[in-house]
Amino acid sequence: MDNLMSAVLTLGSPTLAAYSLYLTLLNARWVNDRLFSDIHYPSVAVRRSVIRVLTSLQQVPLRVHPGEDAQFESLVIHPDNDEWWIVFAEELEYSHTWSIASATNIIWVVIAYLLTVANSMSNIAENINSNGQGTGSGWLWLLPVVVGWLMLSPKCDYKRVLDAYDKANRRAFVADSHDPMAIPAHVTSNFGLTITPSPDWEPRPNIISPDESRIPPIFNYARVWLWAQNVYVTSLFYRTAFEQSNRRIGVDGQRIPGSVRNDVPRDSRLGARDQVVQYCHPGNHEYPGSRVLWPRGIFYNTIVASLMALQLQWGTTSAAVLVVWFTPTIGLGCRSLAYLLYGALSTTVWISMVLSSLFGYYAHHLLNGPPTSEVESAGTRPPHIPFSQPKATSADSVTDDDPGLPAVADNTAIPLRDIRAPQNHTAVPDPGGPASIFSNKRARATQLRARTLACLADWLRWFGKTLAILNAIGTIANSLFQYAGVYDTCFCDSSVYTWGSRAFSICAPSLSDVKLAENAWIGALALALSSCGVFVGSIYLMRDSLPK
Repeated sequence: MDNLMSAVLTLGSPTLAAYSLYLTLLNARWVNDRLFSDIHYPSVAVRRSVIRVLTSLQQVPLRVHPGEDAQFESLVIHPDNDEWWIVFAEELEYSHTWSIASATNIIWVVIAYLLTVANSMSNIAENINSNGQGTGSGWLWLLPVVVGWLMLSPKCDYKRVLDAYDKANRRAFVADSHDPMAIPAHVTSNFGLTITPSPDWEPRPNIISPDESRIPPIFNYARVWLWAQNVYVTSLFYRTAFEQSNRRIGVDGQRIPGSVRNDVPRDSRLGARDQVVQYCHPGNHEYPGSRVLWPRGIFYNTIVASLMALQLQWGTTSAAVLVVWFTPTIGLGCRSLAYLLYGALSTTVWISMVLSSLFGYYAHHLLNGPPTSEVESAGTRPPHIPFSQPKATSADSVTDDDPGLPAVADNTAIPLRDIRAPQNHTAVPDPGGPASIFSNKRARATQLRARTLACLADWLRWFGKTLAILNAIGTIANSLFQYAGVYDTCFCDSSVYTWGSRAFSICAPSLSDVKLAENAWIGALALALSSCGVFVGSIYLMRDSLPK
């Protein structure tokens, strides 16, 4: 059903399909060129694997969970987990890219379109309203979308992605609770980085909409916000560790030998569990103004992707409209109106789905608490770090005496937002006092706002999908009507929507009418091809900066 819905959404809204495609490309460049461009930790091979893994997981609901038994921090710091990143990246290297069959099919589509144009140009005066050039231009957006996905080769086989994740998890380890030099414990269930919609241990759903867990790449529009947030948080942990290593400080507090210039030595990356967390946690170091709710650069990506998607949609749609608009009788008629409606509804679907993902993301943020919207600066972590343990009697269990830490139940991870520098103890406000009442009112108001946004996101998503289904059916019907001659009536041929009561139909076009139509068709051909060329050409040029 996901693939069927993906096909319907693509047909009903080429704008959404092109937007998701271009956003996938820009997000991959964002990770490679901006987030990790100046981070060289712990080695060249591992850094490259981290980037490849993060960019390849745009088709799944990626989550990172700092504080969950320090599993995520161990993935970042502990040398035994280097193999985890490398194996995961290698297993994700499969691709569905160019083949002889796909290249041949695309060539045939191009040849068929050019033959249609050539035939139309040679028989303008004969059967002028039944040519296929308008229909061909209207469908030409499909070619760059298919070619673009073939060039990017997204990881759309969830079973293979999950198999790669499981295979990598056989090499996942977590630092020892006490002994820095002890052999790390093997992790049977990796909660540090997850790719499933709702893990069994998650107390509530962790996705913003059902579309986020759907694997086809057109649904990347729904994943972009939380994916960017989790990738950005990952980069903060790596950046903190990199800055620590630049100061020649090892995980155990010992100085890294000055003779080491490239990869960080293994011994300098070993430490007890609390040392590993303290070493890379961004809350322990200065990051003034760093935002993880709206990662810097992601809005730029969405704006550029929107502009490229709109120019593809309206470049091809306008070409189709030009062909029939300047076909005698000149003006807005049944054919041109059908193409305009297709483009307008496609754009409306795109707006609805993007707004749905944005509202859903912010509602998720309000309901689940702020995901460290402002990373704390220049703090000092308490000496004891809370981790979830199977039993409360564990040696590392959290006690009520831990200073500056939130109280948590067993088997509950400490989210990044709740890890704070130790604070002076203050009196707990009276539950019936003014401060408590104000806090409860604000909490209820926040919850109401979140639920309102969530409902609005659901309605926008349903509205967009319903409109996409109707638009897909409409464009297929429009193409059939064009070739079946349904529009070949006095009403449609006379462009009534433009001329009104003065409408007329031209039975035998003059030479000037034919010349005007010919010039318009040439212009429409140039517009459609240039729009597709800009879209595909920019993808080809920017693909060189993608992680290798």
